[in-house]
Amino acid sequence: MISKTKMENLFLALSVFIETMRTYIVGLLTKEGGDNWPNWYYDSLGENQKHIWNTGISGGSSPESLIDFGNLKGFSLKYRDLLKKDFGKKAYSLPTWFDEITEVRNKCNHFGNLEEDEVHRAYDNMILVMKHLKKKDDEDALVVYRDAVEQKSSGRRNGTGGRSSAPSAWFNIVTPHLDIRQGRLDESVFAANLAEIVLQNGREIYQNPVVFFSKTYFTQGLTNILKKVTSGLNGNQDAENRVISLQTGFGGGKTHALIALYHFVKLGKKAKDIAAAAELFASVPNPAYDKVNTAVFTNTTNDAIQGRKTNGLHIKTIWGEIAYQLGGKEAYEIIRPNDENRTSPKGLFKKILEKTSPAVILIDELADYCVAASGVTVGGSTLSDQTISFIQEISVAVAASDTCVLVATLPASAYEVANSPQASQILTSLSSRLGRVGADTRPVADEEIFEVIRRRLFEDPGDQAVIDSVVSAYMNLYQENNQEVPSGAVRSEYRERLKKSYPFHPELIDMFRIRWASHHDFQRTRGVLRILASIIADLWDRQGSLKGNNYLIHPSDVSFTNLDALSGQLKKLYGNGYDAVISADVSGSSSNAFKIDQDKREYGKHSLTQGLAASILLGRRQ
Repeated sequence: MISKTKMENLFLALSVFIETMRTYIVGLLTKEGGDNWPNWYYDSLGENQKHIWNTGISGGSSPESLIDFGNLKGFSLKYRDLLKKDFGKKAYSLPTWFDEITEVRNKCNHFGNLEEDEVHRAYDNMILVMKHLKKKDDEDALVVYRDAVEQKSSGRRNGTGGRSSAPSAWFNIVTPHLDIRQGRLDESVFAANLAEIVLQNGREIYQNPVVFFSKTYFTQGLTNILKKVTSGLNGNQDAENRVISLQTGFGGGKTHALIALYHFVKLGKKAKDIAAAAELFASVPNPAYDKVNTAVFTNTTNDAIQGRKTNGLHIKTIWGEIAYQLGGKEAYEIIRPNDENRTSPKGLFKKILEKTSPAVILIDELADYCVAASGVTVGGSTLSDQTISFIQEISVAVAASDTCVLVATLPASAYEVANSPQASQILTSLSSRLGRVGADTRPVADEEIFEVIRRRLFEDPGDQAVIDSVVSAYMNLYQENNQEVPSGAVRSEYRERLKKSYPFHPELIDMFRIRWASHHDFQRTRGVLRILASIIADLWDRQGSLKGNNYLIHPSDVSFTNLDALSGQLKKLYGNGYDAVISADVSGSSSNAFKIDQDKREYGKHSLTQGLAASILLGRRQ
């Protein structure tokens, strides 16, 4: 049986493998079928696999995310001739390779017993596939995971290891995660989807608990939520804290928190086997349960008009869904008439919770669902009215239970739902019924954004001695030029901000976190992460041609021409007119900034005009 460290490395290696295979398969089939590539892949699936695919698509999953280990073998059999272009005669071996990899992955997912020889065989197969595909970075990553003796659970390097601690360029000190280095930065990488996780679909960063926790910084708010939920499931938490409402703006970490809860609760006692989650247990009690029944409801779980058909049932409401997910048909029968008639049950959910505890209920995007449900008439009311009434019913039932917890998310304002009087009324009604348990349930506090960014975007935080020398170099520069910089830049507090934000200059993060986030359509943490990831990917790719010492990443380092995610976000928030502003004045060989740098050699040495123009545009008053 392999060690915990090797098991964790294997989780990470499998994540690298499947993400690369997804990209490869989409590219391969697109060459043959164009935008119709999903149908080509669908044709290689078995009947049960097709059912899973259809369920995923109806639940909002992307076709690419539905390419999974279990259907690689069928794909390799169906399209052997296509695969020969890259694998030659080894295309005949692919079904066996995929089969062996999938078997190990399934055991890994269930924390089953794995022997050294089958793990080595899976690694060999994955590495062989990467060799044939000429994916050197992925091959190297797999070799590192295979040969690693000690898992870098925290990723911290405490000493210089004999190297100089003199300041150096950021890309010599920290390494971005593989997906960022390779530029795999589509929307789904930063858009968490709880429904996909429940269906066991979606990107590995969210689906794979080891990968998810390795890239998650456990903020004080998230830690408190996990503590409340675990204590509640253990049976030793005050009833009033069994119902938790998370209410933040777009991209504020609500769905990410629910995914963390889902994985943590499903793992139960096995959560302690994941090194990346070990830090939690200084604050979070050990789970006392072996298994918890879970129910997850999002705005895509059950269509307000059509409902959902499964296992011979036609479930029409949120109470029908929760009952069925917690206790199957037996629990559903208790409230079947209420579900069929779309009328909120009264006093019945206490019985369901007694039969299914310990249980956790996670509800995401509830306000959005209620807006859709407002169009469904139920007697003299609507399904939205009935749903809001049910929230009161289930909150009371959960609060009265011994080992049940309910966590629901709500937007910060009605604008995020529909920006209408009806949406505002719905949000007010839901908020009053769920209540708010306090500021400590805010998933990400303002100052924690720095560590969230660092954990999500970089493999490790770098050599602290070198980082300290970089910070000292900046502070010395500011103190020597104290008349030319803001007064706050020479204070000790600013030194700490430089440390926290490394490898970014804090002003770059603040531009997005404060100025851009003031726009109601900007998705806060999610939006900041996506834009910063695109900036890193661009600079990492161009590191050989960058000018200056590059100790930190500044607003002036941003190249709008290379960053579709950034320029696209700017146009989305403030209008398409900025497209002309960027090309005419800020970035690109036709811009005035570029021409000035070309005309004045002393400016061009540092791309001074282009950097200044980029900084002004990024920091514009909103």
